[in-house]
Amino acid sequence: MNSPDVRNPIQIDRGSSLAISHEIADRLRIKLRGEHDPLPQHLTALVDRIAQISSHSNQATLVMTSGSDSAC
Repeated sequence: MNSPDVRNPIQIDRGSSLAISHEIADRLRIKLRGEHDPLPQHLTALVDRIAQISSHSNQATLVMTSGSDSAC
């Protein structure tokens, strides 16, 4: 932080910075637990579509894998 508004810049090491970040994340998780809004309908539809595509892709991979195994 080289901003002229900072009178006494504090230098902290990477480990301390990560520890602070993790503590903030933990406290936010606790504070926000159960307080989330549902996804908008269009995003829910997109997530469902991704799940469908992923499922079909996994099934196709299984079919191709099992088909190649039987040829051996």
